[in-house]
Amino acid sequence: MIPVLPVDEVRAAIAADAWDHATALLQAHDRAVIAAVSTVDFSTQPQAPWRALLAAQQALAAEIQAARDEVGRALDRLGHDQRGARAWLRELA
Repeated sequence: MIPVLPVDEVRAAIAADAWDHATALLQAHDRAVIAAVSTVDFSTQPQAPWRALLAAQQALAAEIQAARDEVGRALDRLGHDQRGARAWLRELA
């Protein structure tokens, strides 16, 4: 049986900035896939569903990374904006 990718749960964790939880969900799914694959006889079972699952899992991992990267860029912009505001206030003083 192919484990179900916890897409909704991972996306909810991403939306909540719960990066550790999102990563843990994906890691738990990965472990479940490894355990399930070890019981499959690919000489008699189709590989396509497993390949599709791998692609979906990789896409979800990329979503986590992209969201984390965006948060990092936002924090960098915030820091830059704060430095600019402080410089502006110093000039006014």
